[in-house]
Amino acid sequence: MLRKTYLSAIASLAFTVTASGAVSAAPLTSAAAPEPMAVYTQAAETPAKETLLDINTATAAELSAVMIGVGVKRAEEIIKLREQLGGYTELEQLLDVKGIGLKTLEKNKALIRIN
Repeated sequence: MLRKTYLSAIASLAFTVTASGAVSAAPLTSAAAPEPMAVYTQAAETPAKETLLDINTATAAELSAVMIGVGVKRAEEIIKLREQLGGYTELEQLLDVKGIGLKTLEKNKALIRIN
């Protein structure tokens, strides 16, 4: 009988463990369910002009690190065309680089600039 009473007493408690490892017990109640927590996300913002990568001065390593869908080989091709042109005057000139199409250009317009 004592064992049954002990178990029902334990079953009626809710145990809480704090960050320090302390355990506390509180009787279970029929309180309303807790309110859901609000989740806040930070909206993606377009980088400031100063933080955009200038494709007329960037190295192949910088281009491949920043540009989406551009590896080192393609970055070297960007630089090769840049040297042939004497520098880019508009972003759309990147379409002349083999492997860069409209989708790749659109993905990267917010990341690069021409100074």
